[in-house]
Amino acid sequence: MDKRKSPGKGGKERIIDLNSYRKNKNEEKRREYERVIFNRVLGVYSFAEKDGLTHVEVVDVSYSGLRFREEHPENPFKAAQKIALRFYFTPNTYLRVVVEIKRAIPFDENGRSGLEYGCELDKNTKSYEVINQLVSFMYKYAEIACQDSHPPMIWF
Repeated sequence: MDKRKSPGKGGKERIIDLNSYRKNKNEEKRREYERVIFNRVLGVYSFAEKDGLTHVEVVDVSYSGLRFREEHPENPFKAAQKIALRFYFTPNTYLRVVVEIKRAIPFDENGRSGLEYGCELDKNTKSYEVINQLVSFMYKYAEIACQDSHPPMIWF
């Protein structure tokens, strides 16, 4: 069988769309890079006057919004609530990012549970430009980055 074709429904051959394949691979690389950046390099916290800082796990980020998880929140956020997230680039400096909660759904995986929030970024803040540039960088990185099949174990 021609390598550019794959079996489709009913045994008919279908042509593989390489653009779609590349897009999916780029998306996988971008999400992997996001996880490294947000969970190993940057510290991301929600901030509330009453509760102080609470660590959150950023799951996904795009030009218009982001998703984050909070394990066992004491005071869960509500839809339409605006909150400030702090993206710490150093122990002493952070970027204040304002988001509006659009939805909250429970998650339970790998022995962890809590709420996952879908948020819209406030594009009227000074920090939006920085986040926008960071997202642009991640998309471009995913497009151009090479895959190392035998990575050295120096990073993690």
